[in-house]
Amino acid sequence: MFLPACEDSSTNTVNDINKIVFPDSKISYYKTIQPLFNIGCAVTGCHDVQTKASSLDLSDYVGIKQRFYDVVIVRDTVASRLIWYIDGRLVSAQWHRPLNVNQIRGFKHWIMEGATDTIR
Repeated sequence: MFLPACEDSSTNTVNDINKIVFPDSKISYYKTIQPLFNIGCAVTGCHDVQTKASSLDLSDYVGIKQRFYDVVIVRDTVASRLIWYIDGRLVSAQWHRPLNVNQIRGFKHWIMEGATDTIR
């Protein structure tokens, strides 16, 4: 059965991107990565399930997993275009809401830890 993330009462409902703080290790996709996607890019007209800008749906883990071959390269933050977007290296496709040092480092740690959807 498919349930959209917005109907899942167990998801993080933080609306202020600055309130999302990544731990130093063991990054939880559901506690930190997805909430940031929900605020910053899985929104109407961007990378939501309907729009899928650049054929990328970031409304759930399945969407990003389908693009591991080019957006997220597991255990390789240099080649992962997701990092290029969030740290501003791709000017034409910058992250819509600036991330702080902790959040950028957290995305890198998540990728280096295997970019899994494991809840930790």
